[in-house]
Amino acid sequence: MTDPVYDPIAAFAGTLASLGVRDIVISPGSRSTPLAVTFHAHPALRTHIQLDERCAAFFALGQARASGRPSVLICTSGTAAANYLPAVVEAHHSCVPMIVCTADRPPELRDWGAGQTIDQVGIFGTNVRWFADLPVPSDWSESAARLTAMRAHEFAVGARRGPTHLNWPLRKPLEPVADVPVRSYETLPTPTVESVLPPADGLFDGNGVIILGPDAANGIDAQCDLARDAARVARTRGWPLIGEPLTQARSRDALATSEHLLKHPAVDHLRPDVVVRIGGATTTAPVNQWLERVSPDRVIAIDPEQRWHDASFTTTHHLTAWPSDFAGSPSDPEWLAQWRELDAAASAAIDRIVSTSGRTSASVVRDLCDALPESAVVMASNSMPPRDLDSYVRADTPLTFVGNRGAAGIDGITSTALGVATQVDTPVVVFTGDLALLHDIGGLLGVARGGEHLTVVCVDNDGGQIFSMLPIHGRIGDDAYDTIFRTPHGVDLGRLDGLAGIDVTVIDESDNLRDALQIAVAKPDPGVDLLIVRIDPDHDMAARASVRAAVGEAITP
Repeated sequence: MTDPVYDPIAAFAGTLASLGVRDIVISPGSRSTPLAVTFHAHPALRTHIQLDERCAAFFALGQARASGRPSVLICTSGTAAANYLPAVVEAHHSCVPMIVCTADRPPELRDWGAGQTIDQVGIFGTNVRWFADLPVPSDWSESAARLTAMRAHEFAVGARRGPTHLNWPLRKPLEPVADVPVRSYETLPTPTVESVLPPADGLFDGNGVIILGPDAANGIDAQCDLARDAARVARTRGWPLIGEPLTQARSRDALATSEHLLKHPAVDHLRPDVVVRIGGATTTAPVNQWLERVSPDRVIAIDPEQRWHDASFTTTHHLTAWPSDFAGSPSDPEWLAQWRELDAAASAAIDRIVSTSGRTSASVVRDLCDALPESAVVMASNSMPPRDLDSYVRADTPLTFVGNRGAAGIDGITSTALGVATQVDTPVVVFTGDLALLHDIGGLLGVARGGEHLTVVCVDNDGGQIFSMLPIHGRIGDDAYDTIFRTPHGVDLGRLDGLAGIDVTVIDESDNLRDALQIAVAKPDPGVDLLIVRIDPDHDMAARASVRAAVGEAITP
């Protein structure tokens, strides 16, 4: 016997499995029953249950960010699909592969007031690489299902990686035919084609700088390989490498203080002939501002994903493949020596201020890096955390750093980290602010249930400190500023202790954050160790100003 509904879905699932898909993220629902049952039955696929669709989507994003493989999302119809949107947007902008399968009512029930029915056709708009509103499975052939799976996978992992969306109209009955086992199909994967674009003669001649940006499209290992290759070329050419911690370059010869150096015109005399930009857009503004100030002759974007990430509009050449070896002669040896001298002077100035300023965001970063084992993965929230990492992580730090830098939202951070944790065998630590933590409370609640352990370091300054660094601060009254921008929440995060496997430790000024971190990451049991580090925002801003002044003084002749 055959099952006219389940068999085409099984062919679709089996094809994805043969193409290397391994993880299925399901949020419970009725209309999605055929999808959930069929995918769960495949022996090569791992099922992960996430109750909340918004958390589920960020969870799948974290899996793909770590592995480079697309995870499959499965949900029921209605607003369940709409809750995927924030993570789909992030996947689109950061080129992270994802295959979204939304169940839907069949065509005859749409626009007739049927329960849990909305317009899901094209619901993610231009944020997906490919969309298909599929036939009802009983009207579909298994060969068509296989080809559709191949196409969805190819768009997800192809030249410009990202999310794809398949809308599945499903009629009742939703259960499999009685006494017919759910089938598991295997097919052969499609071949892949790679192209290499040789660099033009003389394009890379002269004194240069390599700028490496975060690139999550192919997973953590691929980002590490890219950083390693960029560092090798930088050493060969005698060029400085600029890369924030999220690029994995900070432990591979990258300058430790570029976030600080490039703010000061004192470095502008080191005008490069050529700048090579690799990967995604950089997190902080000083890199782009420096490029605009010094205006190099050539700014070469090496961009295999064809994202055209250049908000400063300085690119002069665009290459769609990584040249294995930059053509041209090595730089003047003094070129790199001058950059290294400035970097060392700035590092000494920063160390002096951080060591004498008490508990600040900078000291939290230093404690984080010093306490964690080398194998740890640090998931950084957006807003201040990635900027603080860029500012204060030393050049010899061996940790792996990840973050959602595509759309750079503060939502879904914990859920993304939980997805990362399912793909690695090392401790995963979330470095976040209080507002981002509150944005994804649902993600915290799902950690213990998923059998994972997360350590969360939350810098709690009761609101959005990043706005203090923008021109609006000081331009309007303090009351209006606090109400509209800083948004103090007044929530005692310590009261999360004991909820759904959350173990809270409040780190006051006199407490040792390093000891607390080492105890937390060593715990084998599922759950969350939430370390709340309370920081006075005014003192923190004063320390930041002191760092900037000290660096400026140290590097100015």
